[in-house]
Amino acid sequence: MSDGADAPSTPIRDVLNIPNAFDGLQLDPARVDEQGWNSRHPFFDTVIELCRPRLVIELGVWKGMSALYMADVMERLGVDGEILAIDTWLGSSEHLLQERWRASLRHEHGMPTIYRTFLANVMKRGHQNRITPLPMDGASAAVVLQKLGVKAQVIHIDGSHEYAACLADLRAYWSLLDAKGVLIVDDYARWPEVTKATCQFAAEVNRAVFGGTPKALIARNPKLFFDFTAVARIEGR
Repeated sequence: MSDGADAPSTPIRDVLNIPNAFDGLQLDPARVDEQGWNSRHPFFDTVIELCRPRLVIELGVWKGMSALYMADVMERLGVDGEILAIDTWLGSSEHLLQERWRASLRHEHGMPTIYRTFLANVMKRGHQNRITPLPMDGASAAVVLQKLGVKAQVIHIDGSHEYAACLADLRAYWSLLDAKGVLIVDDYARWPEVTKATCQFAAEVNRAVFGGTPKALIARNPKLFFDFTAVARIEGR
């Protein structure tokens, strides 16, 4: 997988040596459920337009709505890139502890089946060739990607809301961000432990946090700044 946004790259599925998750799969309309959170945030537009990524990594996918929005933006901007969607699709502590979200897991024989909802959503929107799922926990996936030398131009962290786990995600995935890449953190200024972890991490790597509710940006290039008038323009289009 190339570091450069403008260089030819090997499809991430081939780099990982995994099969196409959508081969032979028929769309099940009953599984389509396009619920999500913070999925159409203008930071996605801004960062994708800036970085024109060959590869986006998303950690924490749920039903896929953020990944699908980023895929839509890439298609609209003519960005010939792909998205690696990493999740266990088993749900988080909040999903199990809160009755209103527990039903979304759609347990069968004790096992959540949210992955099938994600696949159906991707198929409905026609992004099977742009989005590759990697069903794995974030720490293990980071090890695999590091060993394979994978670099992404955009990484979206939407994982744990707990301080230690969020900080671990930020540390692990920072090493996968190329020299001109941008890290997007979800739930910043909304979940206190995510906010604390983001600020702690930014201090560790000596980078500024550009953020508001509910997302923050951390650029790998310390000279990169964001013009929020452009963000406002995109948001208001």
